[in-house]
Order: sequence, then structure tokens, then C-alpha cells
Amino acid sequence: MMSDKTLDDILNDPLFNLNETEQTLFNLSEPIKRGRSKKQKADEVAQRKVCENFSDYAHLFAQVHRELREGKRSLIRYREDSVREKGFFIADGVMGYIDHLEVADRQIKDRVRKDGRSRVVYEDGTESNILFRTIGKNITRNGYIVTELNDGHELDALSGADITHEDHSQGWIYVLRSKSADERISTVKDLYKIGFTTTPVEQRIRNARNEATYLMADVEVVSTFHVYNVDVHKLEGLIHDFFHTARFYVTVNGTEPEEWFVVPLPIIREAIAKFADGTIVDYVYNRELQALERI
Repeated sequence: MMSDKTLDDILNDPLFNLNETEQTLFNLSEPIKRGRSKKQKADEVAQRKVCENFSDYAHLFAQVHRELREGKRSLIRYREDSVREKGFFIADGVMGYIDHLEVADRQIKDRVRKDGRSRVVYEDGTESNILFRTIGKNITRNGYIVTELNDGHELDALSGADITHEDHSQGWIYVLRSKSADERISTVKDLYKIGFTTTPVEQRIRNARNEATYLMADVEVVSTFHVYNVDVHKLEGLIHDFFHTARFYVTVNGTEPEEWFVVPLPIIREAIAKFADGTIVDYVYNRELQALERI
């Protein structure tokens, strides 16, 4: 038999008057929230299927990773207008390629927002038909947009092109590779020393095998940049600070040499170029992805 109580009568029933302790029973704890978030991410991955024609895309992922290490692409935080068809992004450590994207303005609650379906191919060999807004959420949560390809910056200005008698030589920024036979050193890929000298580099490294700063071993010169009209000591310090997360630590002959970094050579060159033209303030070095990340 139906009660004569109104909805207001029911909601005002003392049964619904909860104290603070009782109300907390309905609040999800942080571990439960994190578990729910993980489940949502797992559900998203579960919705993917094997990409039958992945061989058509595999080389693209290898190429983009290489271009990131060479500084020809960089990483930026999520911006809606940067999610584009034929573009790349990284979410939860996995690179995705937006093979097809249909986006239109849609009324979502009280706002008009862009949304639509897409076909995304992932570097792990899967694909999914994912909503445009879900792509954005995934990137915002833990990821980056991969920028368009650029040709990088030449180092002519730093190396002395178009130098006149009014310009003043300050010395050389150099990049060296160790020839050490010590397995702690020889087995490390992309290990380079970045330093400065006021004398020609070949003269400066002549006694390398007897100096701890050079890891008590001969070195190979891989790049030099003749610097003009710049406070090179400050420039050197800024470069070292820029790559501080990639600093290499080893003790040689009782000393822990500085100025050694684990960074791909093209990234070092690109960073030095950006220091030269002043644009380095817009970037940080992402050690995990070995790429320049635009702020």
C-alpha cells in the first residue's frame, strides 16, 4: 500500500539526518579512488584491439622516437588545438598515432565542446576508436603532445659565422666522448662531457688520460662551438643546469668528475643552439623520454 508521505516528507525523515562520522561512510578513500582510476585506465586499454595492419605504422613510431632524440620534435603539455589528425601523442608512456579524427562542436551539458570519434594506432600494436575528449583526458593525466617535425637549428651564429673584427672570441664549448675501457663508463650509451676551454680543444685534452675530470682516459672530440660575445662560463653553467637530471655519477681515482651527462648528442647540439638564440627558456629536458619538452 502506497504511503501518503510526500517526497519532502521522506527526505526530511530523521533517518536521513547523518552526523559527520556517518557521512564519511559515503566518501571514497583515496586508495579506492586510485583503484577506480586504475580500473578506468585498464578498461580503456581493454577496449583496444589488435591492429591488423600495424606493419604500415611501425616505422612511423621508430622515426618519431628518433626525431625526438635528435631535437627535431619536442614535447608539449596538452592543448586542445594540438590534437590533430596524423599527429602523435604520448599517454601513460605509450605513443599513439591519430590515424583518423572526426571532430565537431557538440552540446555537452551547458557548454559547446569539440568531440568526436577517432582511430588511434598505438606503438604496442593495438588500436582503438576513442573519443576526442578522452584522448585529451589521457594526455592531460599523464602525457604529452608530440610537436610537428622541424629541421632543428644550425649553430652558425654560435660557431662564428659572419664574425667581424668587432666580435670577441671567448673560447670553445666542446662535447667529448670517453675512450675509457672501464665497463662502468664504456657500456653507457650517449655519455658525453660538456665543457669550456679558452685554449684550442685538442691542446686542452692532450693530457686527458692523466686527469680525473676526463675519467683518466683519452677522449674523442665530437663537437666544438667557437663562442663569441658571450659569457661562456655562465653559458657553460646554464647548460649543465639544464641537463642536471641526466648527470652521470662515477668515482674515478678517488674523484667524482663533473660535466658528464647521459644525453643523445643531437639533443645536446639542439640545446646549445637554443641557448645561443635565447629560446632555451621555453624548454626543459625530459630525461625519461630523452627529448626537449616545451614549457
